[in-house]
Amino acid sequence: MRYSQKKAMNYYHICTEGTKDRVLFRDNDDYISTMNYIAITCIEHNIILLAFCIMSNHLHFIVLSEYVAAKRFIISVKRRCSLKHWHKYNEHHLFSKDKHPVSIIEINDVDYLKSAIAYVLRNPYKGMGELIWNYPWSSIDAYFNGSMIKPIFKNNLHDNSIRRNTRLLHSNYRIGIPSITIGNHGFIPPKEYVAYQRVESIYATSKAMMYFLNKDNDNEMDIKLTSKRNRMTMSDSKILGMLPSILNANYGVKSLDELDIRQRLAMVGILQRMFNSSPKQIARILQISPQILI
Repeated sequence: MRYSQKKAMNYYHICTEGTKDRVLFRDNDDYISTMNYIAITCIEHNIILLAFCIMSNHLHFIVLSEYVAAKRFIISVKRRCSLKHWHKYNEHHLFSKDKHPVSIIEINDVDYLKSAIAYVLRNPYKGMGELIWNYPWSSIDAYFNGSMIKPIFKNNLHDNSIRRNTRLLHSNYRIGIPSITIGNHGFIPPKEYVAYQRVESIYATSKAMMYFLNKDNDNEMDIKLTSKRNRMTMSDSKILGMLPSILNANYGVKSLDELDIRQRLAMVGILQRMFNSSPKQIARILQISPQILI
């Protein structure tokens, strides 16, 4: 009986545990390549993907699939990200089971499904204070005629050379789809592979979807677009981009590796004053244990 349940098609919320002492996705190139990894892996494993969001230190997905397929999907996404980090940053094992564990949670009713999709899509606001409609690293633009990411050309990836596809998609995987639209951000727009029509039918109307996106259940941060943010005012990637100049201005260095522990701890106060960052964000940026900041 247990085996047959695992073989059945179900909705699942796949989420990775956020890394506490390291930012995984540090610049636009990291996010762009991960967007394409998700598209490629979704097509490769025949996953019905309803929603996703890439945060700086974790990932969220809502899928319809067999349990085994869902597990293979997230393992493949993590493997591709791990290889990218290995080649780009010479860092190993950041996406391992121990450092980046995964939860696959079955969704067993429609209201839970609506809430789970909304939870994933509003993660940028809860985690970083980003307005969800301005956040390009999720599937938010796929539903109800979203128009934030405009395609600039169509390209038949199936007929391209491996070299050209590698440049476009950060991968040499051969997508067997006649025509794929590449967005002006350099990645396959989610509407090309996300089951947006299924999501629209689940909510029925855009107003109903907006209701769930704004619903403050589970004591989460309210997502009213006009409210003022009192936590993070800047994303991890933006702070990381400014970090070399901050280090140079304060200590005459350009890398965290050049700071001693006293200087690194002093950077805690600097980031708090400059960016109103939370302790968790500071720990990720400075690559220190969050326990030090408690």
